[in-house]
Amino acid sequence: MPELTDTNYHRLLKRQIRKSLPPELAEHPEMQDFLLSVHQAYSEFQDDLGRVELILEQSSGELFKANRELSRIAQEKTEEAALTNKRLEEVVSSITEVLVQLDANGNITYLNKAWETITGYRVDESVNRNWTDFFADSAEELYTMFNSDLPVTEATIKVFTATGAEIWIGISLTRQYAGDKHIGYTGTLSDVTERVVAEKKSKSYMRDLERINAELDQFAYVVSHDLKAPLRAINNLSEWIEEDISHLLEGDTTDQFRLLRGRVHRMESLINGILSYSRAGRIKTVKEKFTIKSLVDDLRETFSSKNTTRFILEGNDALDIETEKITLTQILQNLISNGIKYNDKPEVEIKIGWKECENKYEFHVADNGPGIAQEFHEKIFVIFQTLQARDEVESTGVGLAIVKKILDEKGGLIRIESKMKEGTKFIFTWPKNEMKETETSLKNNPFQ
Repeated sequence: MPELTDTNYHRLLKRQIRKSLPPELAEHPEMQDFLLSVHQAYSEFQDDLGRVELILEQSSGELFKANRELSRIAQEKTEEAALTNKRLEEVVSSITEVLVQLDANGNITYLNKAWETITGYRVDESVNRNWTDFFADSAEELYTMFNSDLPVTEATIKVFTATGAEIWIGISLTRQYAGDKHIGYTGTLSDVTERVVAEKKSKSYMRDLERINAELDQFAYVVSHDLKAPLRAINNLSEWIEEDISHLLEGDTTDQFRLLRGRVHRMESLINGILSYSRAGRIKTVKEKFTIKSLVDDLRETFSSKNTTRFILEGNDALDIETEKITLTQILQNLISNGIKYNDKPEVEIKIGWKECENKYEFHVADNGPGIAQEFHEKIFVIFQTLQARDEVESTGVGLAIVKKILDEKGGLIRIESKMKEGTKFIFTWPKNEMKETETSLKNNPFQ
């Protein structure tokens, strides 16, 4: 057992024991063992306490570092949130449409700066007011919007700005719910004045155009009637004169009478061609559904020629099309007629083809005639333009001009492929949705 000294056991405990116990007991070996045990326990406690203090000091340092890091992160997040909020406010302020929130009664709970730009009313003076205060002249439309069960309602209404200027506002509102309870609306308001004014002008222009077209049709009809009447009279008079003096006619005189009546018939055909050209593409006909082959078959039966004519069909017999049948017939009829009329071969061959593309149909009409030189590929679509003298082939030069005008009106295209002495091929496209787009635009225009 190690010797106990004043430096290796607890002094205070030793002093108290000497005061309290008799000397023989205080100096007893077993008491010394007891004191040594106490000293060892105290020493171990001091070591443990030191370790705990060290651990606490290390933990405290780590907690301090963690706290400082958390504070830094919190500061960064706060700054990021403030920056994001600022940017969001800037974005909202830069939006040209008004962002609006309303409660279930129509009271304004939020507006962005675009409200001031469009209406002239200040945001801070407008929030918490009922929005009907600003749209009093459109109360009926607003009532309809508020009482609609649709999740999204839209309307175009007339309003007056803070300065009294008249503008048109396009409104789109979405109903908002908390559970099953309707709590209000969110939506947008945009200035659509320019669009509305343009639509009104467009409506006015369309009315004027329809009126002008009607007047032109009437004028053309009257003029053609007035022109045809003297032409018929000239034709009849020439026949009567020829009958009356037939016994005196000889040589070139008979041919001149025939030439006179030919010119009269040409003039009448020209008048009819002008009328057809003026109306081409403008007069809407009934849209029908039919197979293209049935249309082509009907056309084939209408053509006759002094030469043998052979038709070759190149298309799907079952392909349906829904369009203005009369207008499409007019185009094919003109192209087939040209292929036969100007053909220089003893056996006329006409190929008619069709196919369906993504958003259009493609047709072609080809012949085995003399062909058309490259420099005339555009000129032949000009009204009154013919490639041969009219005395050689009776023609008004209107047919292809009508084809081009109709296709321009419908949004189609036409082109030519031709080799001299080998024939000509006309390829044209016919839009699928031309009529549907027209009908849709009329439905979507509130001023039509």
